[in-house]
Amino acid sequence: MTEKFLLGCNYWASNAGADMWRFWDSECVKKDLAVLKENNVEVLRVFLNWRDFQPVERLYGEKGQPRELCLVGDIRPSNPYFLDERMMDHFQEFCRIAQSQGFHLIVGLVTGWMSGRLYIPPALYGKNIFHDPLALKLQQLLIKGVVSRFRKEDSIYAWDLGNECNCMGTVTSEEEAYSWTAFITNAIRACDPSRKIFSGMHSLELEGYWNIQDQGELTDELTTHPYPYWVEHCLVDPLNSCRTLMHATAQTQYYATVSKKPCLVEEIGGMGPMVADDDHNAKFMRVNLFSNWANGATGLLWWCAHDQTMLSAPPYDWNMCERELGMLDQNRQPKPMLVEMKKFAQLLKQLDITLPHRKSDGVCILTQGQDHWGIAYTTYVLAKQANLTIDFTYCEQELPDYDLYFLPSISGQTMSKVAYDSLKEKVAKGATLYISIDDGFLTEFEEITGLHVEHCRNTQEEGVTKLPSGIQLSYRKQHPIQLSATRAEVLVKDEKGYPILSQTSYGKGKVLFVNFPLEKMLIHVPDFTEKSYYKVYCDLLAPVLEQKKVISENPYIGLTEHEKDGKKMIILINYSAESQPVRLCVKQPFVIDEILYGNIETLPPCDAAIFTIR
Repeated sequence: MTEKFLLGCNYWASNAGADMWRFWDSECVKKDLAVLKENNVEVLRVFLNWRDFQPVERLYGEKGQPRELCLVGDIRPSNPYFLDERMMDHFQEFCRIAQSQGFHLIVGLVTGWMSGRLYIPPALYGKNIFHDPLALKLQQLLIKGVVSRFRKEDSIYAWDLGNECNCMGTVTSEEEAYSWTAFITNAIRACDPSRKIFSGMHSLELEGYWNIQDQGELTDELTTHPYPYWVEHCLVDPLNSCRTLMHATAQTQYYATVSKKPCLVEEIGGMGPMVADDDHNAKFMRVNLFSNWANGATGLLWWCAHDQTMLSAPPYDWNMCERELGMLDQNRQPKPMLVEMKKFAQLLKQLDITLPHRKSDGVCILTQGQDHWGIAYTTYVLAKQANLTIDFTYCEQELPDYDLYFLPSISGQTMSKVAYDSLKEKVAKGATLYISIDDGFLTEFEEITGLHVEHCRNTQEEGVTKLPSGIQLSYRKQHPIQLSATRAEVLVKDEKGYPILSQTSYGKGKVLFVNFPLEKMLIHVPDFTEKSYYKVYCDLLAPVLEQKKVISENPYIGLTEHEKDGKKMIILINYSAESQPVRLCVKQPFVIDEILYGNIETLPPCDAAIFTIR
């Protein structure tokens, strides 16, 4: 399969859901896949239910002493991997059906967790999946048996560690999570070094046990499961709001740029009609297809292929939220979300372009002890509203070269001396540094900001400020710092006359300072995208914005710029549920060359426009 934007869904057979291998029905599978293929679905993420493929139980002898392992029903295995040959044959048939219809498969291997239920071999009940010796042995054998047998199947595009494996149990350290991931990936590569390995993980962190950096080191491609309903901070506003419509793109670029690996939107959905109706879910699908394609994701897979309202086995009788998530209803009729994916697939075929990676304007440095995802998310949204496209890095990673750095809502010890010195050096050589502060420490503070700290305290303080552009905004501080300017130019003062916004030179560069934690403050503020907070970035970063070739003066229109071989392409995306005037500004000497898709005057809800400039 050539590298292109992957379009597809997560698949369980419509007749049985997660029990599809136990109740294998090849005719049902053929009908399912035929309808998906008719609607331009190309990629299926499928799962080997661990309970079914390796149904190992332990037999016990006198006084409860363990005697031997066998398959459920006192059946001695016919292979050294304790794999059920019937299930292996079912999967073999599935691969052949998929290949005959032109599908590419992402195969989740250690699938011991699915839709709120644990699916593990009986022999492992009560054991820790990540460090118990028997659990590790069985996982090794599972991978060796499956990957060795199916590595020659042309329909298999990539191996996936499993479904959200970090939900199968608990680890006690970062090292344990790292060791388990290395153990699994090494086992896969030993059997099949030719295919990519996807992470398949759920909700990674920067400083947690399951972290983005380790997954990036050990796997070939990271994955996001950006459901607004489940991911922290993401359903403060409705599904069709600007902030929520940017969520999947923000999280996917957060993973990709911190890990320095490609990232796939591997599971996404609106979580059914109790969260939003099909019309809203269809628009949610459309904007996420355009946005993640434009911003560099490797593809998008919906959860899931079919509604599962007729299933009654656990977890479907436990969890009502799992039943109405399909792109097809129970009668295999396409729902509006699938119609949108089909239209998008047709557009990509019509355009027939390899999209160059989008241009980045700067990098957001996330520092020690923060709510990393919350601050990354609000920073991304504010930047996008201000016509800026940003990447992410963690403060203790090697600092990449950019012309613009963000240090948003710094708190605690902020970063190591090595990292801080590296940042100061880049600013001194000409970069621009934006800083907003919570309760963070910055050594040589006065030297770098041109501001003198008179005193601070730990108590909430609220106020209202007026930006240079005339916009009036409220602010809130948990750790007010009283400052006076020594070298800085004060742009905005608070009600008491102390600096709120300032700028100063540092070597050949510039430092912009906001004396309140703008990004942290907005994490829980409903509808902040409608309250002009992005204007803080616009006003402080006006010289940066003046260098951009194309901007939209509408904060609901996101813009990406792509360049290859001297050709420049612009993609405009409407992150709102209303039609929006684009209010496009193309800077001289550039002019619009060719409109490839859409209307560059007005964008329909959750839609896009694509054009070139020369």
